[in-house]
Amino acid sequence: MNLVKTIGRFLPVALSLAVLVACGDKKTEKPAPVKQPEPVKVEAPAPEPEQPAPFDFSKFAAIKNNSQVFLTTRGEVAAFLNDAFAKVEKGQASAIEFPNVSSLFELASAELSSEGRAIIAELAPKFAQTNMEATILVEGYTCDLGSVAYNDELSQRRAETVKAEIAKYVPASKITAKWYGKRMFKKFKYDTRDEYRRVNIRIQ
Repeated sequence: MNLVKTIGRFLPVALSLAVLVACGDKKTEKPAPVKQPEPVKVEAPAPEPEQPAPFDFSKFAAIKNNSQVFLTTRGEVAAFLNDAFAKVEKGQASAIEFPNVSSLFELASAELSSEGRAIIAELAPKFAQTNMEATILVEGYTCDLGSVAYNDELSQRRAETVKAEIAKYVPASKITAKWYGKRMFKKFKYDTRDEYRRVNIRIQ
């Protein structure tokens, strides 16, 4: 009887220990680690090439108003600019006289010709690449045909047309337009009336 009671007291304890041992032997599986995506490599932008220092156009001396040196084609303007820049860069000149660049007009017309636009397309962007200390003077002229009032208005329209074309490349504040009508006729020694129907462009 006593043996039965003793077994009865120890049996629950033994069962509890067996359960604990069984539970202790069971391994808990850990979840597999989540693989993180590799960071995307961002390449630094390539450094921009160094730009040459702006050329100082103030080193060009203004040509005198009565000078007979004129460039009237795109080829002449391009050749002069290339030569002038080369001389300054090589130290062969510190000041260069810049001749008048002229665009000629048809009789009674203020419409800029294709050659006139080509001249400006050659000159103005070159000026825009400089520090622009100098300014551009645009001067309109006419021949002697017609009244003073008519030619004043015509030369004004010619000058304003050229100024507007240059302003596509250069700030308008750097451009001054003047006009003289036919008052300068015979003041310049041009060979024909056609040569008076012009707009001169000067860097000063």
